[in-house]
Amino acid sequence: MTAPAAHPPVPGPAVSEISALIAWMRRLSDAGVHRADPAELAAFRHAKQDLLTRLEHHDRTPAAPHDQPGDPDD
Repeated sequence: MTAPAAHPPVPGPAVSEISALIAWMRRLSDAGVHRADPAELAAFRHAKQDLLTRLEHHDRTPAAPHDQPGDPDD
């Protein structure tokens, strides 16, 4: 019996994607949700859900504990 094919890892969102989503949220908030275009609100909600799903499924386990950037050297 062969092992089932492994699914490729889901790429985590880039910092720039997170920043862009936050900026988009801020623009919507500044304009007022009640005045925002319903299609833009739907697009924002879809983009937010996609980003959160990728964050949830992204394997953040480093190869070794010392591989984390910014960790102090022992």
